[in-house]
Amino acid sequence: MISLKTILFSLFVIGLTVLLISVFSIIHENTSIENTEFGCTPEFWKDNLELWIILDVNYNDDFDETFGSDYFEPDITLKEAINQEGPGMNHLARSGVAAYLDSIVNQYADVEILREMVHDNHIHGLDKFISLCNENT
Repeated sequence: MISLKTILFSLFVIGLTVLLISVFSIIHENTSIENTEFGCTPEFWKDNLELWIILDVNYNDDFDETFGSDYFEPDITLKEAINQEGPGMNHLARSGVAAYLDSIVNQYADVEILREMVHDNHIHGLDKFISLCNENT
């Protein structure tokens, strides 16, 4: 015969499981790229690393490897790149990663063209893409 303790424990485990599944589905529902209003700025992407996962982008990937370049020695990650401050290569890194992520989300953008812009050091083109994207959000 099953004891009252066993029944209560089973009910507790079932209740906890239902609660965890509900919380997970709410979190997953609210962390969807479709339900997110976003600007295209580096600041947005820097502050929303959880969206990178949804886009299947690992922020620990190597910047130079991602863009087929050899700009940083020692190598930096995409996360480190989006956090760069200042002009020059730091600007390229920050804007390049933001534009790359934007191009994944934007159905009208070509990811490969954005990668080439970073590879070819077209900072002004990247900034223009980001500003146009911001105007349309």
